[in-house]
Amino acid sequence: MRALSLALLLGLAACASSPDAEPVIAAPEPSPVPQAVGSSGMIPAVSLVPESSLGPQSLDSKECGLFLWSQTDPTQLIYFQKASSGVARVRIGNATVDAPQVSNAGTIFGQFMTEQSFAAPSGELVDVTVVPGDELNGGQRIQAGQLSIKSVDGWKTLIPVLGVRACKP
Repeated sequence: MRALSLALLLGLAACASSPDAEPVIAAPEPSPVPQAVGSSGMIPAVSLVPESSLGPQSLDSKECGLFLWSQTDPTQLIYFQKASSGVARVRIGNATVDAPQVSNAGTIFGQFMTEQSFAAPSGELVDVTVVPGDELNGGQRIQAGQLSIKSVDGWKTLIPVLGVRACKP
């Protein structure tokens, strides 16, 4: 019985593969990769990345400010906050927005906190976390930090930053 079964299997295999027939290989269909695209036509997290710098910012006499530059190529000033204002000027995509502070935490350095959150007028949430560095004459270096922009759709863009806290005499 075993011999008969083996003979039948070999016979079927010989019928199924003839030497003259070319093998037919079906290409696998690509699986669709869903990509959420925002109204600007860009993936939402990418559309939050600052496209240019804030430009020059100024302080009045006896006023202090926090200046943060992106650690990207090119380096750009993307965040500015006056100590007494409770508002940050931030670059989000191709827009400059003034965002009121909604929370702060961490430790105090100068007139600022190491963790701050701001609500942009168009609904984005901007979180800033900094690690203060060496004291400078009239200020302090920011040795590391992160600016996080969360879109209204929940997309989050993280931007590494460096900066300085400076006071005008």
